[in-house]
Amino acid sequence: MNEFIELLALPFLASLMLIGIHCQFGLQVLKRNVVFVDLALAQCAALGATLAFMQGHMPQSAGAYAWSLGFAWSAALILSLIRYAPSRIPPEALVGVLYVASTAAAILLIEKAPQGAEHLKQILIGSVLTVSVDELIRVVPLYVGIGFILWLAAHRGWLERTGFAGWVADLGFYAAFGLVVTSSVAMAGVLLVFSFLIIPALIGLLWARTFGNQLLVGWGVGGLAAGTGLWASYVLDTSTGATMVCAFALTLCIALVARVIAEASKNFQMVSRVLGNFAVAVLLASSVWLVAQPRADQPLLDATEAAWPSVRDAYFNVQEKGIYTEAENYVKRYSAEMARLTTLEARSRWQGSAIDDETIRKISSFQQSYNEMIKGERFVMHEIRSRARERLRWTAFFSAVVLCAVMLALTLFWRGKFLSSRRSTVPIRSE
Repeated sequence: MNEFIELLALPFLASLMLIGIHCQFGLQVLKRNVVFVDLALAQCAALGATLAFMQGHMPQSAGAYAWSLGFAWSAALILSLIRYAPSRIPPEALVGVLYVASTAAAILLIEKAPQGAEHLKQILIGSVLTVSVDELIRVVPLYVGIGFILWLAAHRGWLERTGFAGWVADLGFYAAFGLVVTSSVAMAGVLLVFSFLIIPALIGLLWARTFGNQLLVGWGVGGLAAGTGLWASYVLDTSTGATMVCAFALTLCIALVARVIAEASKNFQMVSRVLGNFAVAVLLASSVWLVAQPRADQPLLDATEAAWPSVRDAYFNVQEKGIYTEAENYVKRYSAEMARLTTLEARSRWQGSAIDDETIRKISSFQQSYNEMIKGERFVMHEIRSRARERLRWTAFFSAVVLCAVMLALTLFWRGKFLSSRRSTVPIRSE
């Protein structure tokens, strides 16, 4: 536990700091309808870092930071001119062009650099685990100052000005954003910074109406997602940046589902009818597909069998069930042997007593043999299942049709009952 805290305490603190400033910018970015401006600015900053890398500057050096900031501010100047584009041109299209162009330029430069692939990976997913106390001390005053100015500008309406003053406000906004992004990308990478920017802001917009409450929701949920991602990367021993991005995406999915459920509770009758009709349509489509292609993959039936294997007993005869069970047991046995050999090889490497090449070749040969045997047994399982489904496809089809008819009848019955109860509760007006 102490090791866990020592390793992840500083990255978690850095993540909270990044979420704090980026959620503010994220709400403004969503309001301006330029969602991918963060990716464009971050990629331009990364292009500057790549050019500095090509010239021999270390990734965390002052020279690399100056190049990154210069490219980010150049992009900020370009983005500030979007307001003068014709209204028929979506701002996101111009932002996308800037992102694609800077990405392509970075790839062209990396192709000529030694260890270019590793540099690209570092730019994309960053290394928040290696953030130092000195880095945090340098950026905290910057983020606090920019955060206060951004709050003041939003509160007083400076960002909504028109004419030349509006262009100056846009230029100041994108320049401040570029300054923040340049520091953030160096610590967390392009993908994680984009997650910090958009996902907490989206969740804030989902669950709150005022700007202050949206910030509070975004900060709270963003901190929870960051902590979950760091913990998952530690437990699963995976890339920290990529794991945290997935954790943020999963958090957004949960927030969306929760919001749908909350809204559905207000319109239960309509939602239940839609879900019922959808279930009937899926069941009918699956049964028609079973009749047309009984030997092909059947997503609904396969998913049902994966959840409840006993479903196969409904259409297997005694002989088919015996053959399928035997093949399934062989698959489990061969898989266990492969896992044992893999563990044996890995354990010998961890303990420092590397096994000789002859033993490695034998283990590889055994694993290949077991893999082929597993494929053969799985082919037997698939063939038995396909034959059984082909034999009973019409029975399954008519059963599905009857079940769908019953579901539709129940839906109509409950809908009629609901409407009649509503009519009975409507007060009769006196003339």
